[in-house]
Amino acid sequence: MKKIILLFITFLCIQNSFSQISIPENDIQKRTYNNEEVQVKAEFPNGERKFNEFVLENFKNKFHKDFPNAVLVGFIVDIDGSVNDIEIISGASNATAKKIKKIIKTSPKWLPGEHEGYRVKTKVITTLKLHL
Repeated sequence: MKKIILLFITFLCIQNSFSQISIPENDIQKRTYNNEEVQVKAEFPNGERKFNEFVLENFKNKFHKDFPNAVLVGFIVDIDGSVNDIEIISGASNATAKKIKKIIKTSPKWLPGEHEGYRVKTKVITTLKLHL
């Protein structure tokens, strides 16, 4: 009987350690902010220049005849730093836009924006300078 109880307790402990911890969002975290209105802006690790280099490096590795000079992009940096809802605002054909979206989706996690002491979803709009 003791073995069964011990097995049951062990099972509960293991299940609890693997369960996803869900922290309820507060009113500040439910909203998506523009990068200009947060106290700490969302940022690519080591800055915007490194993000531009990351995209350019990955874009250049694949031959593409429709190579734009600059592309205006927008996306959401989530609370965990992941990038979502990528949109090409201007400067790229459909084929180029698809490629750039795919590259941005594979980027390392960003440092999320912060507002009133909380990490928040942040809308980032930036110009990628894709000069050869």
